[in-house]
Amino acid sequence: MKEKTPGPRHFPVIPLLAPAIILLGLLAISSAFAKSQQLLLSGQDGQLTKTAQSVDNNIMGHFAWYCSDLEYITSRTAFLAAEELYLSGGKADSLLYHLRESPLPKTVMVESMLVLRGGRVAVSTGGRTDYTRLAVLGRTGQVEISLWEDGASRPYVALTLEKEEVGYAALMDAEVFFAIAERQTAAEESDRILVLDVEERYFFHRTPAGIRVDAVDSLDPAAHPSLYLMLSTQRAGEAVTSFFSAGNQSEGGRYTARLAVLPAPGNENGCFTVGVSRNYDEIIRPYQAAAVQMVLCGVIVMGGAALLLFFLLRSRRSHRQAQRELVLLRAKAEAAEQLNAQTQALAHRQRLESIGTLTSGIAHEFNNLLTPIMGYSILILEKLPPEDTESYDNALEIYNASQKAKKIIARLSNLSRKGAPGDLRPVRLAPLVEQVLEVSAPVRPKGVRVETGLSGQDAPILGDETQLFQLTFNLVLNSFEALSAQGGTVRVSTGAAAGQVTLRVADNGPGIPDEVKEKIFDPFFTTKGSGKGIGLGLAIVQQIVEAHGGAVTLESAAGQGTAFTISFPAAPPGGEEPKGV
Repeated sequence: MKEKTPGPRHFPVIPLLAPAIILLGLLAISSAFAKSQQLLLSGQDGQLTKTAQSVDNNIMGHFAWYCSDLEYITSRTAFLAAEELYLSGGKADSLLYHLRESPLPKTVMVESMLVLRGGRVAVSTGGRTDYTRLAVLGRTGQVEISLWEDGASRPYVALTLEKEEVGYAALMDAEVFFAIAERQTAAEESDRILVLDVEERYFFHRTPAGIRVDAVDSLDPAAHPSLYLMLSTQRAGEAVTSFFSAGNQSEGGRYTARLAVLPAPGNENGCFTVGVSRNYDEIIRPYQAAAVQMVLCGVIVMGGAALLLFFLLRSRRSHRQAQRELVLLRAKAEAAEQLNAQTQALAHRQRLESIGTLTSGIAHEFNNLLTPIMGYSILILEKLPPEDTESYDNALEIYNASQKAKKIIARLSNLSRKGAPGDLRPVRLAPLVEQVLEVSAPVRPKGVRVETGLSGQDAPILGDETQLFQLTFNLVLNSFEALSAQGGTVRVSTGAAAGQVTLRVADNGPGIPDEVKEKIFDPFFTTKGSGKGIGLGLAIVQQIVEAHGGAVTLESAAGQGTAFTISFPAAPPGGEEPKGV
């Protein structure tokens, strides 16, 4: 049996590349996580520094406010008179009264107002005098900021104003001072505010038991790493952000905290070093969990990517086919929609033409019938004897009814014509509106008021004055009809801008419901009761506007009135003098 010669060996390239790609992906995720940690740390440092600046500004703001009040209180005329009485050997009652009634002791911070003689407390509004000044922290204007304590070694922050023979101090409990400075900032609920005086005597901080003001000498910096950082930062004189290990077993275990410190020599108040710390473990823990999830998701995504690629390759052809069919269907739908719109417009035009043809025939036939009726009624009126009043009244009623019918026929005839204006001349709308209002005045209902806003400088338009008169008259009569029951105001105005001349007729009547707006320009459509209208007024208005190359706009809502705005192109310059001017 012939032995087969082994062929060239093929190494599995894809199985070797897959682990390499996965490793590169993990390294990329690790690098991205490291960068996100750095960005997070930078953002947290910025927030902590801003919070520390907020605390610093808050302290400085209270100092400036209280110092200004202290200077103002002690410079008032009544206070100076009480001070002079006290210095001349009188009692301090009047002086204490003015101090008690001043705004400072009525605030939350100030516990008591002190009167100093020779640097010692002579009297106070609280009655106690066992206060001792420990150290001067700084100065705001003429007011000195210092640390004090009482006989029980309880610390205070005082604002002191010294004069030649007497001094005054606003005494603030250190814990209350720190609580307000901490509360009125942009700090998060989990942040810890830390304050150290410039003399390194007292350390203000919050513990699970509440606010504490501890003497620095009584604390071990090794047991309070945040205090150690604040002391070193204050001595160095430069703001820093640093990690430290915080907490203890009794408080639920230790954690890594991030602290931002603004030293007293470099901040606004100049009296206190301000620090803000935040539990960094709570901040970074979600990111670490997210990193693990990202690695797991990466592995899942890579497996899913292979399946997705296979699926995409298979579905690519069907997707392209579906896209082509969708484009075709959209084109067909757009064509059908356009055809439907054209069909509706054509049907509407045909209906109007049919109505015009019908009304033209009806008008002609009715005119033929009305002419002999009116003629014979006149003959009867002329031949009746004067004493036959009943027959005379009946014949007169026939004649009047014929006249009304002839007017209706005339309106039908106007609708049936194509609407081309007759004698086109430059016409100004303002004088024409005045004529319409004068003619329509007798039919204006009681309780209806007419306002005008007619511009004497309106540009003229080229138009048929008779048709424009009829258009305006119809709109005014419609407004009168809308306000006949409740009364109201009709406002007619004209204007000109950008080559257009406008006529606006508005009323504050009941308005037009939405379901009626689309039909108001249709011939014979009316919402009036039987015998009150035939629905041709607005149809004729629209016909006249279109014949003059204009446009009509309706603004109306139920209960909010109605306004018709007619816009005409202005007449070109150089025409003959406008009619009515």
